[in-house]
Amino acid sequence: MGVEVRDPRWLAAVPGAELVVGLDDVGRCAADGYRVTVLIDLVPDNVTSLRTMAAEAVGAGARKVRVRPHGLDRVTLVHAAVELNRVAEDDAVEVQFDVTSAALLRADPQAFVRVDPLVVLADGTVVPICTGLERYALGRLGDLSELLRAWNPAPVRDLCRAALARALADTGPLVSWYEHLTRPAAEPPAGC
Repeated sequence: MGVEVRDPRWLAAVPGAELVVGLDDVGRCAADGYRVTVLIDLVPDNVTSLRTMAAEAVGAGARKVRVRPHGLDRVTLVHAAVELNRVAEDDAVEVQFDVTSAALLRADPQAFVRVDPLVVLADGTVVPICTGLERYALGRLGDLSELLRAWNPAPVRDLCRAALARALADTGPLVSWYEHLTRPAAEPPAGC
């Protein structure tokens, strides 16, 4: 199971984890010798700055650029995908755009009903899949295998199934999968 950490102090507790930080932390973490993935939250207000932000991250030492869209329309998602392809080619850097194709969702929907990767937030809280799912947290990082043994992943799979139904109704060529997951997770639980 893949694990991402949001603070380098957790790397020792989870060997092999990927360090994922915001743009402001790339230079410090890279200078400390870490292999850094920068996470750029792409929103309508910063779409025109995507290329600049990615170049800044690579210049500061990021070895991977990951972009997570929030609230973007279909045309903007496609534009961002094209721009990120340019980033990958121009900067010779790995790029991950946190979208999926609608065709892939339809072809293999069960691939999206999953509970990984695990994400260790800066405060040590372990959540499944991505930030924004804190309601489904496994607990605080100590012994990861102990957390996994005590954890019931069924509610996360249920969330994924519900997100899948909404995502399959999306008619665009690209689907912001994480947005379909995090939007309902932010809503109060039923019965509240």
